[in-house]
Amino acid sequence: MTRHIYLGAGAVLFRFLGFLMGRWKLALVIAFCVSPIGPHLRWEHVYREIYGQRTYLTCTYLGSRGFITPDLAPDCPLFAFLDARDWRR
Repeated sequence: MTRHIYLGAGAVLFRFLGFLMGRWKLALVIAFCVSPIGPHLRWEHVYREIYGQRTYLTCTYLGSRGFITPDLAPDCPLFAFLDARDWRR
């Protein structure tokens, strides 16, 4: 009897996993909106050019949780994976 319960629970679990796999795009969008760690796009920056080379002073990034201003100087990549909790204004 106990073996049948385990097999039934396993079947339900595998059906649910199959359901989620069929909707992976939706799960990806939800994870992107909920997670504080994610991709950020450089929105604006202030730089100074010294001897033909750019040195960034500040950079503001836009992510799923709004704008953040991390301390990434002297480099400010166009895309960065950042933790929004660490760099909140």
